[in-house]
Parts: sequence; structure tokens; C-alpha cells
Amino acid sequence: MSSRFIRWGGRASVVAAVMFVLAGVLVLIEPPQGGYNSFSDYLIAVILAVAFALTLGAITGLHTLQSGRYGALGAAGSSITFIGYALIVVVTAVSTLVGNEALLAVRLIAALAVVMGSILLGAMTRARVLLWWCGVLLMIGFPLGDVVNAVIAEGSEAIVLGILWGLLGYALLASSRAPNQPSVRVG
Repeated sequence: MSSRFIRWGGRASVVAAVMFVLAGVLVLIEPPQGGYNSFSDYLIAVILAVAFALTLGAITGLHTLQSGRYGALGAAGSSITFIGYALIVVVTAVSTLVGNEALLAVRLIAALAVVMGSILLGAMTRARVLLWWCGVLLMIGFPLGDVVNAVIAEGSEAIVLGILWGLLGYALLASSRAPNQPSVRVG
């Protein structure tokens, strides 16, 4: 049963990665003009909402894979990260419906929860279960996306998140292929 959750989380992570990259490319092609003034603005927001929702499945898969191995701190990191991404899904959906600046305070709290939870989750990721780089990706992925977005171009953050969740999805799928073994090293 648990390998099914891990496999589902891996698939959700890979699909989320594709959605993030698609949204990032669309933003690079036609940057939003502030607000929701065109069909592409709404399309990008919907794609991002779906991608963020799929990350919830990926986090569930990561938690299932590591459950019982990473202790209370890992479980707390997983829960905080899950709550942060769930808030981002809600904020993205509501912002799409009522405007770009809706729930700005909630968006900041959600981002903080994702950063803190991901750092804790990444730090508690055990090398016996997944490779060390999975933990590093969790710790640096979300903040790195913001930096890349500011330095390179708007939309780059979504591409960074796509890479993060694509690699983690691969690791989850590889780990789920050996249901009778406690762990499988990827790479």
C-alpha cells in the first residue's frame, strides 16, 4: 500500500514539474502585465494552481517513503511544507478569481511556511532512503526560485520549481519500484 502512495507521489511530482515548466515558458513568452488582463494571464494562473496542488501529492509521497525514518522533526517539516503549499494553492486560486493582490499577507505566510518546512524536511531526509541531493533540493529549491526570478527573468522561478519537483519525482518513482526493500538509492 505504501509503495502505491510513493509511486502516486512520484507521478504527481513529475506532472507538477511539467506544469511548472509550462507556466514558466508561457511567462517568458508573454509576461503578465500586472493583474489578469488576458487569457494567458488566467491560463498561467490555472496551470500554476494545478502544479502547486500536485506538489501536495509529491509531499505526501515523500512523507510516506520516509515515514518512521526521519522522526518528529521530519514529520513536522513535511506537515509545515504541506500546509504552506496548500495555502499557496488557495491563494493562487482566489487571486485568479478576485485579483492579483488578494490575500498578500497569506501568500507571504505560505511562502515562509514552505521555506521553513522545506528546510526542515530537507535536513531530515535520510541518505539511506533518498540521495543527499534530494534533501538539498528541498532546502534550496523554493528560495533559489525567487532569486533566479529576480536576477534572470520573471517565469524562471517556475522553471526552477519544475526542475526541483521533476528530480524529486524521479527519486520517488525509483524508490517505489522495490516495494519489499526498505529503501532504494537513486543515481
